[in-house]
Amino acid sequence: MKKALALLLALTMIFALCACGQQAKSEEIIINFPSVWVGTDSKAPYMEQLIAQFNEENAGKIKVVVEEQTDYQAARDKLRTTITTGNTPDLCILDTTYDIKGYTESGKFMDLAPYLAEGWGKDFADGSYDAWSVDGKVCFLPFESAVFTPIYNTKIFADIGWDHFPATYDEFFQFCEDAKAKGYNAMGQMAGENAWSSMLWYSLIVEAIGGKDVYADGLKNPAFVQAAEVLKQMYDYTFDGALSAGAGDVNGHWLARDTAIYLNGPWWVANLYKEDNAVDGVLLADDCEVALNPTYTGGKGEGGLVTTVQAFLAAAEQSDPAKKEAVVKFIKYITDPQHVSELALSSGAMFFVKYEPSADTNLISQKLTGVANDAAYTIIHVNGAFPTAFSTEFPDAVQQLIGGQVDAQGFVDLLQTAIDNAA
Repeated sequence: MKKALALLLALTMIFALCACGQQAKSEEIIINFPSVWVGTDSKAPYMEQLIAQFNEENAGKIKVVVEEQTDYQAARDKLRTTITTGNTPDLCILDTTYDIKGYTESGKFMDLAPYLAEGWGKDFADGSYDAWSVDGKVCFLPFESAVFTPIYNTKIFADIGWDHFPATYDEFFQFCEDAKAKGYNAMGQMAGENAWSSMLWYSLIVEAIGGKDVYADGLKNPAFVQAAEVLKQMYDYTFDGALSAGAGDVNGHWLARDTAIYLNGPWWVANLYKEDNAVDGVLLADDCEVALNPTYTGGKGEGGLVTTVQAFLAAAEQSDPAKKEAVVKFIKYITDPQHVSELALSSGAMFFVKYEPSADTNLISQKLTGVANDAAYTIIHVNGAFPTAFSTEFPDAVQQLIGGQVDAQGFVDLLQTAIDNAA
């Protein structure tokens, strides 16, 4: 009798253990996702829909739980603290203000390189995530982007006698001469405020001269001195007062149709379609075309694109293989080209994922997406490539360059000294 009871007890324990194991095996995996793509953010509606769709498709297996964060700076500060204390979220959104190299080397973030190498990487613009890899690891995956490529007024070009955008910088300056002779500003520059327009033009010139690997040796690359000489020359063909001008001045001249070429981020495209900016019922967009960065004689850049990263996707390193696969599955889901196409349409944002823009997207945005998809490689603008001290010093350095207080080498020296002093 005692043997029978012992056997029954043993069997009961075995069944209980099996049941517990089965229950643990089928337990839903929770992915914690603190997100700023909520509230009034332009990406919020579609992201909410996409996450709900993913949770429904994976019901009982995986569930993404969003921690809503509507204050961008507060979200940055909280995330830094969270990462520092070792509680890295399962998935998070970061930007270039974070210590990408240090975070990658900390081991707190998941390396996505093996998954990208399996074929997923083909969905991204060439070179987009390579630029952010550290010792071959891709812990920060560039997702939301902004591209910087010239937009020009075809009506003004025609009045000047040009039917195409200059293909080289030599040709570009011939156009500038022709534009000046006709009373137009060739392009807008600004050394006031953050010198944003000049920073972008400088970035394009640096890319044209130095190519894909121009940042490899920092400011030691001779392309930065050469680009400074070209930037100084450009100031001969912009509007009066550019040394103290700000964004409002650059935008105002462009809207007044006295400037032939405009350079800014894709977020400004919507202004081209505003009725308030139309003249005689003609939208500014109807007279605009998207151009490519001209090539530079003897330069290494051809087919490259200057961008910046608006948002990276990064995931915490996981000790549980099942949870690791679940997180990767979700990241692949939201970076699926079809989903990204819908997200772009609904938000107006751009992405490093190669996708076909919806037919409902405005024509200029469609062309910008085409430029991004066709780029031979991408590099970020100079403000993003260097420490904050660079962007802080840049406006004053431009003013001294254009004002003649320093030459091109002195301009670069000012930037390097600012970086060194801040280190």
